[in-house]
Amino acid sequence: LLKDNINFEEALMECIDAIMKQMKVNMEKMVFSFSEGEKEILLDKIIYIESKLHKLNFHMRDSKNKIYTMYGKLGSITEKLEGYGFLRIHQSFLVNIKYLEQVNNYRAVLTSGENLPIPKQKFKMVKEAFVAYKGEM
Repeated sequence: LLKDNINFEEALMECIDAIMKQMKVNMEKMVFSFSEGEKEILLDKIIYIESKLHKLNFHMRDSKNKIYTMYGKLGSITEKLEGYGFLRIHQSFLVNIKYLEQVNNYRAVLTSGENLPIPKQKFKMVKEAFVAYKGEM
């Protein structure tokens, strides 16, 4: 960047966009109706979503590692988040691929240190998606 450039602001924004794309920062937001109330959530802050008896637990990345809850089916949330970097690794887990650190031994290791199971029938698909994602970086 040249500071005396006439289009400095435009060039700076272009550089910031390129950096954010390279870092895979997703600035998309969605509104969800949680038991705690309606909240607009930055999708990049969702580590994973867990389904237990039609109750969805949104495990969030923030200072308190907050968990938001809502009633619904994981399938409908999977459809809603399609195209935003989420991967269905299990009947009960939808993971933000950005927080996936390792995939081996039928386990998904997250950057938060948590281990989630991957069934045999989904393992190959999850492993391929993970390798493709890491290859893009």
